[in-house]
Amino acid sequence: MRGICSGIAVMALALAVCVPALARTEEETWDRCLQLDKVGPLEPEEVIEACRAVLKMDGIYPNIRNDAFNNIGVSYMRIKKLDEAIAAFSEALRKLRELQDVPEVRQLANYTRHNRARAYTASKQYGNALRDYDAMAASMPVPKHLALRCLAHALYDEDFASALPDCQKAIDADKSASDAYTGWLVIEYRQGKYAEVKSDCALAKGATFLPLQAAYVCALADLRLEDTGKDRQTLQNSLNLIEYGDRFRELGMVP
Repeated sequence: MRGICSGIAVMALALAVCVPALARTEEETWDRCLQLDKVGPLEPEEVIEACRAVLKMDGIYPNIRNDAFNNIGVSYMRIKKLDEAIAAFSEALRKLRELQDVPEVRQLANYTRHNRARAYTASKQYGNALRDYDAMAASMPVPKHLALRCLAHALYDEDFASALPDCQKAIDADKSASDAYTGWLVIEYRQGKYAEVKSDCALAKGATFLPLQAAYVCALADLRLEDTGKDRQTLQNSLNLIEYGDRFRELGMVP
């Protein structure tokens, strides 16, 4: 009898846990997919489940649908399922192509392309990532997108002649365009222009707050010029702490 009662208790507990999930309203499902503060932190799999439910709803707005696909993709990136992430971002872009080409839709598309480019770079598909950055800057040549395209070409190919004008345009339009400064310094460094890197680092620091990865390139140039108190091993170890550190390692930027 005790065993039967225990079994019933377990079943009741399971039902108590499952019923609230089944009874969630569409609004609650949206909240979970969009990860609003009121639902608290969710595991990636929970976000994916909620967003897939949102995508099955009738009459959802294009921006909500795009957010759902993007949150699915970002969640897959968090659990290192990059092919699934790329597929989600690509499906979002396919849906957007069905809409009228207006600035609001282009903005949604570029947000999605940026996410897909990050997934491509994480899976080392650098050519595909560059095509997304190129498309972003071509559709909306604002400082942010020009800076990202400059930085992408600085890191993932050697088309420096095309990249440098993007950096310059971005900085001229927005003195706080940190990605543009990083791209500019990476290009000079990869060309072996260490003295110019040192000089431009001083100019950049006077204009804006340099991001960590740009300051790192400045430290590398000092090391090349034997004008630093940091040793090679210290800089090698700190690669794990900065954005693009893996790519810097691939490029052999630490002497």
